[in-house]
Amino acid sequence: MSRAGIFRVLHGVAVEMTERVYKLPSFNDVLEGEIFLQNLPSIVAARVLDPRPGEQILDMCAAPGGKTTAIAILMRDKGEIVALDRSHNKVMGILKLADEMGLSCIRAYKLDALKSVRKAYEERNLGVADNCSEAIVTLAENSGPIRSIIGAGVTNAAEDSSTAIVEQTDAKRYVSKADLRKNLRRLRNGTGRSNCSGGRVEDSKGFFPSSFDRVLLDAPCSALGLRPRLFAGEETLESLRKNATYQRRLFDQAVKLVRPGGIIVYSTCTINPGENEALVRYALDTYKFLSLGSQ
Repeated sequence: MSRAGIFRVLHGVAVEMTERVYKLPSFNDVLEGEIFLQNLPSIVAARVLDPRPGEQILDMCAAPGGKTTAIAILMRDKGEIVALDRSHNKVMGILKLADEMGLSCIRAYKLDALKSVRKAYEERNLGVADNCSEAIVTLAENSGPIRSIIGAGVTNAAEDSSTAIVEQTDAKRYVSKADLRKNLRRLRNGTGRSNCSGGRVEDSKGFFPSSFDRVLLDAPCSALGLRPRLFAGEETLESLRKNATYQRRLFDQAVKLVRPGGIIVYSTCTINPGENEALVRYALDTYKFLSLGSQ
């Protein structure tokens, strides 16, 4: 619930915090452009990707941009990082953060990551070959309880294909209670402060296969590995399966976009095995040219 939504609700129980447990100062606007606070697993994801100066890097689900800027710093701002998000305002946020950090190698585009690979007819017209069938991949899984990571050249995973097919069919005629509650919450909260960004962002029609040396896929997930939050109880078995199916589709895109011998890092902020270990299993079973890599 947004701050605006809190004050629109007429009934319920409100709790006011009168004193902090830890008396730490706020870091808002402190050392702007010099420091950016992140959770440790987020830092680990960028480190495992191991970006090198001069490389072409893709961050498929980049908002809010913390990992994107961390990657740019590791590359010493040399090379190119393509950051994607399907939200105009989130892309604006990535560009703003990059500007605050003084990083010039980041290119942020408004694009649904499921459409990040260009259409086949465009590839044929321009004579671009699909080289992903020979890619060498490494996958690395984070041992921490919060975020599982797969580093690798080409990967995709989730649950088995039969489950995915059933899920796609059911999605057309059934909406879960969790989805209904989330949609209702969005309507009740209104636009909020985060949905009023001005400015223009650049759209992208996607990228050709084998365009990137390394790909980071920090996929949308059930977020069950984060600190307890009110909406955590809204997840159902069905919504968990839908998350896994969505992540598998995203990973299929990553497989095509990474160059042969490149690296893909897959990360989530959930502890659900269906979104972590099952995706790794799918990747190794579906793409025989993949291999697990050490961190």
